[in-house]
Amino acid sequence: MDISIIIIMLLIGSFGGLISGLVGIGGAIIIYPAILLIPPILGAPAYSAYLASGLTSSQVFFSTLSGSLKARKKPEFSLRLVFYMGGSMVIGSMFGAFLANLLNATFVNTIYILIAIVALILMFVRVKSDSAQSSFNRLLISIIGLIVGVISGIVGAGGAFIIIPILLVVFKLPMNTVVANSIVIAFVSSIGTFIVKLIQNYVPIVDALFLIIGSIIFAPLGLKLSKKVPDVIQKWIISILIIVAIIQIVFFGT
Repeated sequence: MDISIIIIMLLIGSFGGLISGLVGIGGAIIIYPAILLIPPILGAPAYSAYLASGLTSSQVFFSTLSGSLKARKKPEFSLRLVFYMGGSMVIGSMFGAFLANLLNATFVNTIYILIAIVALILMFVRVKSDSAQSSFNRLLISIIGLIVGVISGIVGAGGAFIIIPILLVVFKLPMNTVVANSIVIAFVSSIGTFIVKLIQNYVPIVDALFLIIGSIIFAPLGLKLSKKVPDVIQKWIISILIIVAIIQIVFFGT
């Protein structure tokens, strides 16, 4: 295996894992375009949208697993929230992963851009969160989880970058509650996508291994840093990542 690919995958995985723990996402919002764009820029072979999606699913699965082991110990963790949203996302993500096999690369990238734009818009919607909020509409959150699951399954993402603004804006949950639960929801929802991508042979095992190593090492570090980062900074980090990802795909995606 080319040493350059090893280094590239380690760097991408490490950054994705750090972001995963810091703001409670799987890292797909930056990992997917990074896998598409960085290797050819550095002279390494390019990945197709399907392989990039498969690699992303592996990174999301293991980075969110690593982050979830710590997040579930937080007082803001809600098993009920994870069950209803995460459970419905598993079903949706498996369907989306199978559906992606029937779609061309341009359509997959378009779907990615559209959900990223929606997530960005929601991040700028001002809603006063309820710090005591603990209840939510189970049917509504399950339906939304199913829809987000289908979309995230198509691009191999855990869906947390759209989960976060939904929980903040639609359900008015406080940021610390959202971060503590979104990474666990992303892990649960990524299970189906990862398994399907693996079965479809869209996960290059050796490449994924180094991507995963970087993610597992840095996700807990990001989660530890999240305790020291103010809510408004976390929101801006997510927003900037979404903007960068959209620009990358629009101007450089294939």
